[in-house]
Amino acid sequence: MPTVSIIIPAYNAESTLGACIEACLKQSRPDQLDATLEILVVDDGSTDSTAAIAQRYPGVRYIRQENAGPAAARNCGAKAAIGDVLAFTDSDCVPRSDWVERLLCGFEEGVGGVGGTYDIENPEYRLARLVHYEIQARHAAFGREVDFLGSFNVAYARGAFEVVGGFNEEFREASGEDNELAYRLHDQGWKLHFQPDAIVGHVHPSRLFSYLRAQKKHGYWRVRLYRLHPNRATGDRYAGKIDLWTPALLILLLALLPLTLLGWCPGWYMVACAMAYAGLRATLVWKLLHDTRHAEVLWFWPLGILRDGARAAGLLHGIWAFRRCRKPQK
Repeated sequence: MPTVSIIIPAYNAESTLGACIEACLKQSRPDQLDATLEILVVDDGSTDSTAAIAQRYPGVRYIRQENAGPAAARNCGAKAAIGDVLAFTDSDCVPRSDWVERLLCGFEEGVGGVGGTYDIENPEYRLARLVHYEIQARHAAFGREVDFLGSFNVAYARGAFEVVGGFNEEFREASGEDNELAYRLHDQGWKLHFQPDAIVGHVHPSRLFSYLRAQKKHGYWRVRLYRLHPNRATGDRYAGKIDLWTPALLILLLALLPLTLLGWCPGWYMVACAMAYAGLRATLVWKLLHDTRHAEVLWFWPLGILRDGARAAGLLHGIWAFRRCRKPQK
């Protein structure tokens, strides 16, 4: 009989945590799975009413830690949990009623983790819809076995989770820590399964500035991720080569601009770089249009350029910040 622990890291999550907890409390537990379920909320040093909301629900275990990031909060929850299956979701997610049931169906011999997909909780916002279109298209291309699982919707066998040491707590922000754990599991021979019918609703980004700030963090932490796992620097099943090349090409293009204007660089260098960048961005938009059949994804032309710029800024920041780091910091 599997015991499942749902672990929810939360930081200043007063606007969304209640819906997340209520959805977890309503999880189906069919007789054939005969699962025991517990729910833990790990408060990562919140300063709002997150604690009061979490403690409002009888039977939900509340744990507080000093602010150390979501990776540390998940590890804290895992250490306190009684489950032999550790299910993780985020405080801005709303799991569907059969979420745990579907995740458990993905486990078999040799499987260390099973992950699912997103639904959208705020479709009234265009930016949220665009983010969701892209996620849907990427997940639709997944097969049964993958090399990446997102921490917003994932369950790990405790044995697999513990043998690799859980999440890397050096990743103090929600960016790259789920990739890093999945890579270690995959590289040690554990299978990772994608379960497309295991669904959590998510409040996708709806404000451009906040979205671009998150994308800058994405670029920053990718530098650390690929220093730890250089063999993954060409991408994984979720993010391919083009996703990595477009920010790098944009950096090169911006570097060539002043050199060209000063006459220190032939103009055709910049033209060639601009054409390569435009070609890759067109490829991404066309593929998304083909996969989703939604004309609205044409907004990814300007949005993609802004996102590449934010990621490029993060990459440059990360290259400087992590220039001497080669080993995980404990």
